[in-house]
Amino acid sequence: MADEFVRKEHFDEYALRMDERFLGIEKRMEQGFAHAEKAREQNLIHINHRFDGVNQRFDGLERRMDQLHADMLQMRNWLVWLFGLVVFGFIGSIVLILFRDLITK
Repeated sequence: MADEFVRKEHFDEYALRMDERFLGIEKRMEQGFAHAEKAREQNLIHINHRFDGVNQRFDGLERRMDQLHADMLQMRNWLVWLFGLVVFGFIGSIVLILFRDLITK
């Protein structure tokens, strides 16, 4: 029945052309996958560089926060010292007022 519509030579030629086309499609698909893989690797490299940059910024921020903490501790120590002087002066003036009579006699 197939002989009525298509001759064997035409069918073999058709099958050969289809095989060539499928092999061409397979080759193009492999090239496309290779290109996509290369693009993915480049994107990963780019993302890693960006993460490295973010990590460096956070490291710098951490150093600045440590410096700020040290400065705050230094200011706290100065304020405690100054507050101590003020309190000592206030208490001293109260003692002088209370014992003024004893000191001046």
